[in-house]
Order: sequence, then structure tokens, then C-alpha cells
Amino acid sequence: MEKEAKEKRDELLDSLSKGLALLQLFASEGASLTIQDVAEKLDVTRAAARRLLHTLLHHGYVVQEGKAFWVTPKVIELGYAYFAAMDLPTLSRNPMRILAEQLNETCSLAVLDSSSIVLIAREEPKQMVRLDMTVGRRMPAYAHSLGRALLAFLDTERWEAYLANTELKKLTQFTICTRSGLERKLAQVRAENYSLLISEMVDGLAGLSVPLRERDGRVIASLGVSMVLGSRTEKQIIKQCLPALRETAGRIEALLHAMRK
Repeated sequence: MEKEAKEKRDELLDSLSKGLALLQLFASEGASLTIQDVAEKLDVTRAAARRLLHTLLHHGYVVQEGKAFWVTPKVIELGYAYFAAMDLPTLSRNPMRILAEQLNETCSLAVLDSSSIVLIAREEPKQMVRLDMTVGRRMPAYAHSLGRALLAFLDTERWEAYLANTELKKLTQFTICTRSGLERKLAQVRAENYSLLISEMVDGLAGLSVPLRERDGRVIASLGVSMVLGSRTEKQIIKQCLPALRETAGRIEALLHAMRK
């Protein structure tokens, strides 16, 4: 047992452990800390304490005023997205199943992770045509309706960070992959509160999505239906699918908000 425990300890990343310990220290102290405070409380050298604090400072998790360091609200982001979304797949299952059967289309739920969306839930009707959209799949946010329903509500800082870390590729002849073109589309999504894409990620496929919001209005996920386009027009897709999609989103939000009370 001792040998096994030692092997596990050897696999730990010491710098990460100390960084987590520093965040816990801020949480327990509830006030500012100096380099000397950190060195004493974490039992590390002043040089190590300085490196830890300046690493958090570089990434925006603390600010410095003179010798004192203060934690910033950005720390909340480390856990908020996970805890905000963790109930969604369970809460959404029945409403999504009903929507998939009602529209006879694949219904998906996604969150934003870096440059991609990640599918966290999926329901499909009993039909022969199945779309390749398994839970856990990652797709480029800029070229998917689920992604645009999330990107449209990023603040300026997060939008700039997204652009800086994303290569906008032309996936089909219809893909909008310029900053100016995307920003016009995202402004439209904000105004209309839905996102419709046709043949931008895969030629012949369409997607219609809406944002899902927390009690405070924060967009935490997107809900959408995906379909083979066939002979349908944009107006037909919106007329056939948007009312039911919005109703389902409202039902899921109500369930989520009830859980947050």
C-alpha cells in the first residue's frame, strides 16, 4: 500500500498542487495576501510564492496593489461553467425527447469550450436518417447554429479571446469565416434570439438553435435541432421548428431555475 501511495504521489504535479493550495488560501483568508503571507502559510520560499502569485496575476485571477494581492471574480469562471451545466443533461432529457419526436428531428444541447462547442445531451426521433452527432463530440462554434447561439452573447473580452485562438476555416462554399461577416450574423442572433445555419458546416445540413439562460440572464448553453435540408427554405424551417424549440427551451430553463433556488 505504501509503495502504491508513493507511486501516486510521484505522478502529482507539484506546481499545480501549490497553485490550488494558493486559491484555497485566498478562499479561507477572504482578504489580501502578500508574498510573505503566502510563503509562510504554504511553507514555500519567497521566490516560489512570488512565482505562484505572478502566475495567477498573469492569467487575471488576482490583482496587485502595492505588496498586496487580491483575488478577482475571474476565479468563479474556473467552476461556474461546469456547475451551471452539470444538471442540464438530466433536466433536459424529457423535454428534448418530446421535441425530437414532435419535430421528427435530432435535438442537441451544447456548451462552449474554448473554440468549440461540446454536445452534452442528444435526443433523436425514431427515424431512418441519423445524424453523426454523439454526446461529447466537438464542433467549430463559428460554423454551427449551437455555437453561434453561444458566441453571440460573449462579452467583448471573451469574444476577442475566441478570435485570437480560433482559425476560421471555410468548411463549405457557404461558410461565413470572416470576422466582419460573423459579427454581423452574431448581432442578428442577439436581436432575434435564435441562430439558423444552412450548409455552413456540412453541405445539405441545417441547424436552428436558441440560447439557454441562468436565472441572472447569463447564457450557459444552447439548444438546437439539426436536420437534412432537403427542399425546405429558411422561412419554412423557422415556421416549423422555432416555436416548439423556444417552448422547449423555456421549459428547460424553468426546471433549471427551480433547481437553483
